[in-house]
Amino acid sequence: MATGDINKVWSEGAKRTLETYVNGGEQLARVLLDLHEQSTSWARETVFAPLFEAQRTAGKQILDNSLAITRRLYNIDNHSAAKS
Repeated sequence: MATGDINKVWSEGAKRTLETYVNGGEQLARVLLDLHEQSTSWARETVFAPLFEAQRTAGKQILDNSLAITRRLYNIDNHSAAKS
């Protein structure tokens, strides 16, 4: 096996590992955002509702932007785009 072949195997393995890590992190973050929504549902009819909604919106934007940058930077496919 040539050195180039070994490097290719290592590169592809590292990319798959990174892709799994990023997709798993995305799933966890989305579950936590859903949990935040459920745990603050009591505030829907209170003055706190806009605050909690702003937190959720900001969290979703930060998550989406971070994922887009990471996927572009490391050339990772977005397998979860259809799920969101």
